[in-house]
Amino acid sequence: MKKLKQNKPLQYLLGAILFILLSCYLPQQILFWKLCTEQDQDIPPNTEVLVSACKRPASIGVPGGEALFVREVRTGKMYLLDLRTGEKRKVPNDPLLLEKGIFLSSDLVWLEGSLVRPDKPRYRPHYILDLVDGKRYELLDLDTLPRLEGGKFDPQNYSYIQSAQYIYIHHSKNTLIALSSDFRTNPNGRIIFSGFAINTDYAEGLVQLTKSFNMDYEIIDFRLYRTDVTSPTNKFVARFNGIYLSKTNQRITSGMYNYFRGWYYDDSAIVVQDGGDYLLTLPGISYIYYIPSPTLKLNLP
Repeated sequence: MKKLKQNKPLQYLLGAILFILLSCYLPQQILFWKLCTEQDQDIPPNTEVLVSACKRPASIGVPGGEALFVREVRTGKMYLLDLRTGEKRKVPNDPLLLEKGIFLSSDLVWLEGSLVRPDKPRYRPHYILDLVDGKRYELLDLDTLPRLEGGKFDPQNYSYIQSAQYIYIHHSKNTLIALSSDFRTNPNGRIIFSGFAINTDYAEGLVQLTKSFNMDYEIIDFRLYRTDVTSPTNKFVARFNGIYLSKTNQRITSGMYNYFRGWYYDDSAIVVQDGGDYLLTLPGISYIYYIPSPTLKLNLP
């Protein structure tokens, strides 16, 4: 009994601390759930919620529109959302996936390397991450191969591209990736190539090069900053200022920049998400209390 009496001050202190924590935490949680639920409900009539704002999602489109990469910031979960079935597919726990990952398909991710050359201490190669087996495959960087006199790119190196089965172009990064069907076992069958190597500052030069080889390519840049992105069935084109019909060039939606996340596999919709909002904005001070936005399916006519 004496021992219990001696412990009472400590119990009172712990109880007071717990009360203070709950008093601060619970109101914030109640406010968050109220506001994020309102975000899920306050959406246009032609949209559907794919990922709730209450999970604070960060969504990235995958070429082909079969899947959507989702990171739930609030829960810490990462997965590929199958847009056909709604199933969630786990992704490998690769440390570069979030920071440097750019999707080529629902199975392959480009892990962007460092900007410095191989002879520099901070050099990091480019990789392809296979989401099926979780393995990395280092890309052969054609920019690092020996040059001709005057620093010109050796045209013989184009054979690496011409022998590829899949070509991917990222406009904003002015980069081309080429993969052969056996790239996992063939080190020369997985290459990366910068437009700067052929003195083009924009990826249009890489597009023209690929077309000169009569090869198809896939756009992997969904930011709409320097390119148009055609839908999976070629019915629509996503541009900086909206979605257009490919045949007639008629605009059917507007303002896609910073909202567009990706296509739906059957061209019935696009995936969109805005940057969220704030509860209060005080002039000359700052924004207060961030409110996330849901990831939405916007149905197209």
